[in-house]
Amino acid sequence: MDGSSDAETPADAATSVERGEVTWEGRRAALRALCSRVLEGTARPLVGLNAFDAEVARGFRPSAVLLLFSPPADGGEEPDLFLVQRSWELRHHPGEIALPGGRLEDGEDDVAAALRETHEEIGLHPEHIEVLGRLAPVMVPITRYVVTPVVGWTDRAAAATRVEPGEVLHTIRVNVGTLVDPGTRYTVRIFDRRTAGFRLPDGLVWGLTGNLLDHVLAELGWARPWDRSREVTLRRDPTGRVWLPESD
Repeated sequence: MDGSSDAETPADAATSVERGEVTWEGRRAALRALCSRVLEGTARPLVGLNAFDAEVARGFRPSAVLLLFSPPADGGEEPDLFLVQRSWELRHHPGEIALPGGRLEDGEDDVAAALRETHEEIGLHPEHIEVLGRLAPVMVPITRYVVTPVVGWTDRAAAATRVEPGEVLHTIRVNVGTLVDPGTRYTVRIFDRRTAGFRLPDGLVWGLTGNLLDHVLAELGWARPWDRSREVTLRRDPTGRVWLPESD
């Protein structure tokens, strides 16, 4: 990645928003600029529950996720982001909405793992994905994973036409405009812990995915103010395996 590129910075993008001129092309440039800032060490890291700790991370397993953006399905000015809903049969995080990704296999780096998992989970071949860069690693203490977020772009979103049986229920393509809508945003509470959340028609995004998306949107300058006192409390379902909102 070339930090001296002419890519639009988050500040430039925010100014364009005020002028009503921003398009998904500008958003793509902002994504590339964020990856450059991470590479240069000038981007703020994620803090809180999923913050990276190099010492603790030595005992964790490596994994990667892909923040995959595409031109909007509705032809609007905001890009779409791909998420997946995990199978109810999985041992870890059953039924939860997450970014495509998984653990690294022998000989893989984080980019290769993110692309492979995305291909397996949503059917989009790596040749259709442009890798824009990496973000700083984060951690999932409960499952002992270090996660490297990879940022990608595709102009072939329609090629994502299948899911991995037994792993993924379905693919969710959500517009950035929906993610930054204050009406979508919630604080999610589990016992004495809280994470950022997004309530979508397909379900609640929370945990690492919620915290990571909240952080990335803020770093890009795309986030809008929202009421963090508005909470959703999660409880376990009768099987003890699945977390559900108390109101559901």
